[in-house]
Amino acid sequence: MHGLFNVVFGAFVRLLGWTSDLADALAGLVHRAAAPGDIMLATIVVASLLVCVLGCAWAFIERGRAATARYIASGQLARAQSEIRFREAVIQAVPEAIVIMGADLASPVSYRGGSALLQACLAGPDSTALAAKLDALLETGQPFLTDARTARHAFVSVQGSVVGSRAALFLGIENGASELDRALKGVLEAMPAPVWIRDKALDLVWANRAFLAATGAQSLDAARETNPQLVRGERDLSSATLEGRDVVGERRYTTIDGARRALSIDITRLAGAQVAGFALDVTETAQGSAQLTLSADAQADMLDHVTSAVAVFGADRKLASFNAVFARLWDLPQVWLESHPTLEDIFDRLRETRRLPEQRDFPAWRRLHLALFETAQGELDETWHVAGGASIRVRAYPHKLGGVHYVFEDIGEMLRLSTSLHMLTAVQRATLDTLGDGVAIFGPDGRLKMHNDAFAELWHFSEDELAAEPHMARVAALSATRIGRDSVWSMVSSGVTSGEPQRFGQWGRVTRADGRILSVALTRLPLGATLVVFEDLTDVERFNAAMQGEGDAGMAVA
Repeated sequence: MHGLFNVVFGAFVRLLGWTSDLADALAGLVHRAAAPGDIMLATIVVASLLVCVLGCAWAFIERGRAATARYIASGQLARAQSEIRFREAVIQAVPEAIVIMGADLASPVSYRGGSALLQACLAGPDSTALAAKLDALLETGQPFLTDARTARHAFVSVQGSVVGSRAALFLGIENGASELDRALKGVLEAMPAPVWIRDKALDLVWANRAFLAATGAQSLDAARETNPQLVRGERDLSSATLEGRDVVGERRYTTIDGARRALSIDITRLAGAQVAGFALDVTETAQGSAQLTLSADAQADMLDHVTSAVAVFGADRKLASFNAVFARLWDLPQVWLESHPTLEDIFDRLRETRRLPEQRDFPAWRRLHLALFETAQGELDETWHVAGGASIRVRAYPHKLGGVHYVFEDIGEMLRLSTSLHMLTAVQRATLDTLGDGVAIFGPDGRLKMHNDAFAELWHFSEDELAAEPHMARVAALSATRIGRDSVWSMVSSGVTSGEPQRFGQWGRVTRADGRILSVALTRLPLGATLVVFEDLTDVERFNAAMQGEGDAGMAVA
């Protein structure tokens, strides 16, 4: 600042010097000394020159500035014109009609008849919904995409969005279907399932051939006039969909071509307050479900008539079904079983009531049973000796649905009968062994069921040969190889297989191949078995023969 002052002050001093010099020069021109008037005149001349120079300099600067401003304005104008041409090209390329709306505009700006088309939409049947969306766009800037109908057009797509500080509407008229739309319509027409579209008044707008055939309509125009419904209450379902509740998998029944059919109805909402319906024929599925239910009921009824306790578990290890014998056997509440407890729950409850056999490692034993749910093969066969003296045979095997069948059979009585039978058999065998005669019992199938030691000794058989219940033919073959062939076993075979066993109820004498004399007696036992008794009379016959010879000799001497 101080330097600037010094510069200005120096210039002023030099200007005063120039003025004084100019006054002296003017006085010299007239050959006289400088007067005060000369100084004033010099001052005026210097000031005039200074003003002229400064004015020229200012004019030059302003001229340059104006040229620069003109150049900048020319560039901006060129860019603005380019942007305008680009926007006009974009607008021309967009197929939709355009309407620009804003508070600073005296009237909406329209392209390609947008204002007229918008007014037609606002006068159409969808005017209320469209006006509400326009208000929301202008007030809050909320964009939208909707469909509207006019008196001339059945479908006008209206899209609203915010562009800058104004609202822009793009309106497209659907005069004809695109190639994709025609293809989709062809697919819907070819579908065997009925498909239809209704408007917000529940009037039929479009339907495919399957819908027309199911409702008996001759054509789509005829169907629009009669406005049929595929099933009873279908329009009520469409009305519920318009209220915002889509229908999915609604099962309804109707008669098509004289046959009762089950249909699964799906109805969904479309743009433009319309609904589309789709019906799938699920008659076979419904019949299969009914048959499955009937089979399940029949199986449950069959299980209730089975004397063994049966329980069926599903793949999730929960009790799926059981019979009454199962509940009685384990004394489990019916209500609790119907709550579908798991196999683990049942095991735990039976263990608490001491109905399970004692296990050294209960978790490992339980895992062995649970492993059946992981494989489709293998089975368990166990005998549980539980508290109270009961003996239960348990058989578990997986089924193809991923679960496991359990069959519980109380074998306590069978074990007692088996023990009694074994004891009775042992007593009978011991009794037979006390007899001196050979005794053999053959079953109806001809196999040796029982014998005593005297029988084995008489026919030279070992116990190993008779232990496997050999057939009578095998016994005869062994006898032929050791004693020789004779008619003894032929007679025994005839008696065992005879339908009249009383013919062999008396004693008969036969001579064996080795010369021994046997008495054979056959007796039919209950259940078709045959008792064969062999008595060795060889010694008796020899003694009688000897006595007979001595008697004859005495008579001859006399």
